[in-house]
Amino acid sequence: MKNNTICGHSNSEEILKFETARLYKCNECSVIFSDRCREAFDSATVYEKYYKNETGGRFSFGIEYIVRLFRFFRAFKIFTVFPGAKRILDIGSGRGFTLYYLKKFYGYTRTAGTQISRNAFEFSRNKLGLEIYDKDLLTLPLDNGSFDVVTIWHVLEHVNDPESYIGKISDLLDDNGKIIVEVPNFDSWSRAFTGKYWLAYDLKHHLFFFTPASLSALLVKHGFEIKRVHTFSLEYSAFTSAQSIVSAITGSDSIFFRALQTGKLNFLTVIHAFFIMLLMPICLIINMLLYFSRRGEVLFIVAEKKQVKQD
Repeated sequence: MKNNTICGHSNSEEILKFETARLYKCNECSVIFSDRCREAFDSATVYEKYYKNETGGRFSFGIEYIVRLFRFFRAFKIFTVFPGAKRILDIGSGRGFTLYYLKKFYGYTRTAGTQISRNAFEFSRNKLGLEIYDKDLLTLPLDNGSFDVVTIWHVLEHVNDPESYIGKISDLLDDNGKIIVEVPNFDSWSRAFTGKYWLAYDLKHHLFFFTPASLSALLVKHGFEIKRVHTFSLEYSAFTSAQSIVSAITGSDSIFFRALQTGKLNFLTVIHAFFIMLLMPICLIINMLLYFSRRGEVLFIVAEKKQVKQD
């Protein structure tokens, strides 16, 4: 493919073909992207109902309470990465619980977030009292050096222009500020094992895919120094692997995961749930063993903005 304007390079090739999309890989920087990147993409419309009700929820059957628990541990994880931080921007901040816990338990003086889904935005602002913006990051008139830490959890794969996002984040961070990024790992063992049934493809929403090497290179390009890389998530790894395997065995499209979102159960989803529950302990052990191998399910990177030396 010629004239690849996604990453600024001109040499890319098709690597995967699906019914609804094709994936390409840049042969110069290794970024992987969907052909949907070239389409007119109205993110506000796509994500308007991503969070389905006034509570900002996405899941049924009490799963939202588990999600809140994971957000509590996410806040603790941020604190352990940068104990001295007091100002945070969380891009795609979900329902806002991570920011809420940082403000309540860890003494953060500024907890800002972005959220373009109306339901989650209103819940974060009106119910949790957070500083939330319902605009895309690239359009926000935030001052440079405003934050000690910027987090972007499972958002970078959704945006049209990851390059500009990382550049903007670098500007918003104070010297020696840190960025925390988490995305699906395209190099994961289960993607190689299950092929097109890998849950994290999510081609309706995901426009880009990253490997440890390509995401690290993108961060370094924008003046960051990589501090930590691993490929494990207690929240996502085991379930993603188990659901992908069950989908591959049954030749189905993530039936149980869809049921968690719609709240509709039937005999088939119960059977799928049973086998996923059986597989999850095994998948958890595999992903934990692959923690530093860079073949785990989820890619997590902490990077620090290099201080600009004055002459």
